[in-house]
Amino acid sequence: MNTKLLVFGMIALILFGLKSNAQETKFTAPIIDKNNVFEEKNGQVAIEAEYFYKQSKSEMRQWYRTTRHETPEIGRDEDENHGSSASNHTYMEILPDTRVTHADSLIRGENFSNEPGKMAMLHYKVKINDPGRYYVWVRAFSTGGEDNGIHVGLNGKWPGHGQRMQWCDGKNEWTWASKQRTKEIHCGVPHEIYLDIVESGIHDIQFSMREDGFEFDKFVLTKDKNYVPKDNGPRVVINWPEPSYFQRIGTSVVENKTLPVDDFPVEGTGFYRDAGRRWLAINPNKQKEAKTTTTFNFKSGVYDVVFVGVGENDGQSNFTVAINDTELGSFSPETTLKMFDEGSNFNEVWNNVELKKGDHITVTAKIGSADGKEWARARWAGLIFTPVGKGEAVKNAVLDDTSMSDTTGMPSINPPAGRIAIVADGNSPDPDDLGGTAVSISLLRATGLEDRLAHYSHSCDLERVERISERAEKERHALMQTACDVTARRWGGFDDLTFFDAKWQQDETVKDLVKAINASTAEDPLWIVEAGEPDIIGLALDASKKAKHKYVKVVTHHPANDDAGDFYTWQQILDFGVEEVRIPDQNVNLKVSLEKWDWAKNHSDSRIQWVWLLGKIAEVDDVVTFQKGKWDCSDAGMVLYWITGATNGGLKLGTVLDVKHLLLNYVGKN
Repeated sequence: MNTKLLVFGMIALILFGLKSNAQETKFTAPIIDKNNVFEEKNGQVAIEAEYFYKQSKSEMRQWYRTTRHETPEIGRDEDENHGSSASNHTYMEILPDTRVTHADSLIRGENFSNEPGKMAMLHYKVKINDPGRYYVWVRAFSTGGEDNGIHVGLNGKWPGHGQRMQWCDGKNEWTWASKQRTKEIHCGVPHEIYLDIVESGIHDIQFSMREDGFEFDKFVLTKDKNYVPKDNGPRVVINWPEPSYFQRIGTSVVENKTLPVDDFPVEGTGFYRDAGRRWLAINPNKQKEAKTTTTFNFKSGVYDVVFVGVGENDGQSNFTVAINDTELGSFSPETTLKMFDEGSNFNEVWNNVELKKGDHITVTAKIGSADGKEWARARWAGLIFTPVGKGEAVKNAVLDDTSMSDTTGMPSINPPAGRIAIVADGNSPDPDDLGGTAVSISLLRATGLEDRLAHYSHSCDLERVERISERAEKERHALMQTACDVTARRWGGFDDLTFFDAKWQQDETVKDLVKAINASTAEDPLWIVEAGEPDIIGLALDASKKAKHKYVKVVTHHPANDDAGDFYTWQQILDFGVEEVRIPDQNVNLKVSLEKWDWAKNHSDSRIQWVWLLGKIAEVDDVVTFQKGKWDCSDAGMVLYWITGATNGGLKLGTVLDVKHLLLNYVGKN
């Protein structure tokens, strides 16, 4: 044999193999995160075929992703690209397609499998809230009689009524069907494809190959036997895990200060809020660049600055960060096989950056493209300001998934010695203190610690900012007073306590807190929860006995409060000789999507319903928008920390489930 020809042939085979492997990786890998779950609501859920979280049984045949601009080249495939008419312009196809017509050989275990769960499987995570019988509809593109069958299964099992889904009508177009092929009726019997899901929770929905060449666009699970999807079918909603990646790395160093994208304006910037408000992004159909600016309201000093971006599969967008119009630096996150991804590869850090309170932070983004046809959306999550030397650690933080757990049991009630005082705001533009107040008061009562609440004041933001009008300010004061008084009356046990309006009753508030401070001893210390600006605490410390300050501990969780004082800095608070007790940002687990509180909304006890209502009032606030879709009781996390042990093993990142256990345990007995 000609040696040159042999070498050339070997090179060609190697190059072909590399090309195939690259395509298999690109076209077969999941494009969403494994933690994204699709949730059934009102008896229905819709999912794009390309939103699988894994493939399996792919030795002989595999599912390949096709978009309107990209077609995988895997063996025989005589169909044209049908991406332009597919939902989301993307679909999955089983390749290679070696049985195109009836004249082609049928090889069981290779291009045909009448046994479900044996070949080419796609897996989807679906959360079912309402168990029962779910009819399965699939949108498919069939060109003949040898690419029109598939199987559907549940949690690794393949029930009889999930086998042999069949399409006969609607050739050469995307067609919805839900029919089962039988020996008697080859084109399928309606209403016979369904899954009986007997338990609520997250389930694995699986589709496996019956015939190669099958093109799969979308599926719907519905409890309505007579429902028939039309056109592209129902809208697909991706559920995002909580807490977000940004929140979690933001708490990897307790001293971190964060500016999530929620703190940046959107109107008129070219950005829109994406992924449940966790990212800002650009719509490439409208523009290619966007720019937004916010104010640095933290303590002046030198920081490492971490930009938290998002990797995308359509190209590398570019981001530029500027301080007062002086460019800090630019960054382009790496491309990823997923549609979007988060992690250290998509973050950037700038070290030793000097910042002053009031500086303007500007982020400019330009979308990128890998092929000039599809465009990345310049997604990003925010900025983190870390102590000098900690930036790289935050950028590369390894996350502990226990903070995302929903399996906690009843928390231990183990409060430290002493009393507790709470100083909240709620009259500032952030209305989260409504939910925080209701949860804090009810938690103290539910754990039998109401008699240890020595002081409670609200509306401690003493200088009104321009973002909130005078009328809205008055409304907030009234709502906060109602949150205090009504919650205390309904739950009971606080008859001897006065809830003070710190701004409108400043003298009385300070005197009451001074009284609590002056009563402190080594055996009976005072734990002050800083749930707002520090000025009232500073005024009370200044007016109290200095000898008592060593018996005072100030609990804080968010630097936005520490650095927001109009009259006292955080360092000035510490200079009084009190003990700082700093825990991670409680927004991580306690600022959550509304449905996480449905247990309270739907509860029969009016006390529980009242707590839910206050968080809902904050969510529909019309002064700020960053509470939309969120139920926030983050400041109550400091009270939960104190109840469960404080510095002696208290919950540093308590969850809504912890709150639920404590409150429902109490109302179940009282």
